Amino acid sequence: MIGARGQRAAQLAMAGLEGGLQRRITALRERLLDQLAELEARLDFEEDLPPLQPEAVIDGLTAVRAELEDLVREAEQGQRLREGLRVAIVGRPNVGKSTLLNRLSRQDRAIVTDLPGTTRDLLESELVLEGVPLTLVDTAGIHATEDPVERLGIGRSQGALAAADAVLLVFDVASGWGLADQRVRELVPEGVPLLLVGNQCDRCGLEAGIVEGGAVEAGAPAQVHISALNGAGETELGQLLLQCCGASASEGLQVALNDRQRQLAAAAATSLQRSLEAAADGLPWDFWTIDLAAAAATLGEITGETVTEAVLDRVFSRFCIGK
Repeated sequence: MIGARGQRAAQLAMAGLEGGLQRRITALRERLLDQLAELEARLDFEEDLPPLQPEAVIDGLTAVRAELEDLVREAEQGQRLREGLRVAIVGRPNVGKSTLLNRLSRQDRAIVTDLPGTTRDLLESELVLEGVPLTLVDTAGIHATEDPVERLGIGRSQGALAAADAVLLVFDVASGWGLADQRVRELVPEGVPLLLVGNQCDRCGLEAGIVEGGAVEAGAPAQVHISALNGAGETELGQLLLQCCGASASEGLQVALNDRQRQLAAAAATSLQRSLEAAADGLPWDFWTIDLAAAAATLGEITGETVTEAVLDRVFSRFCIGK
């Protein structure tokens, strides 16, 4: 709660404090323990029990594995809400990067002039967009220059690209996409979410907002048209930014694992996958139980419970054996 940087992160923290995550993990673990008890009982007392249908066990394990994978994906969304996103604003000089930073942060953080090369160092501004914390990083315009100070700034811009969770590549839509813009585009690391922003649409009569069919590979590559000067298209820009980072899907998030819990959930899902592979290979029940027990034990690390006594309790409570 103390470290929450936005309302949605605080809500997730409260859900964890109120036991929402505990209940969800416990319910999954209970289902695994049910399956494990069924298999363990057949290993020791098969002649006293009705046959167990393998298909039913496989369906049950597959369903739990799918829910664990959902939890892992949700954990990644929760991490964005807790830690925020670092968004680099890049482009060639004098395309409106600093004006956009000022517009989004609602303050004059960056000096804006008509002279290219005004920004020579990284400038950061923090804000919360639809519950998602963002750190905007204004960068020096990237271009060929002999000015040693500008070259240092451009080097830092390239470093900001490497560290960014997402990139806003701003270009002057009134002038059109040029070779210099393409060179900046080629510096964006592969796999980093990229949004191409056509600024100054008010100067050429283009309508602000999302460009239908806009794509990075298109000849006219703007995905959204804006005017950083008057704010036109700002709302659509924010929506697209969250979408391209996968952060917009966090709206329906109810609980989220922290990093340690996420790793444990992923390990449990991997154990279930191995158990399913044993089933697919037609191996005996005891081969199924090895990784199934490991998955239940791993989930027990999240909830603080143990597996051995729980399995024994279930075997003797659900079946009239050994009494």
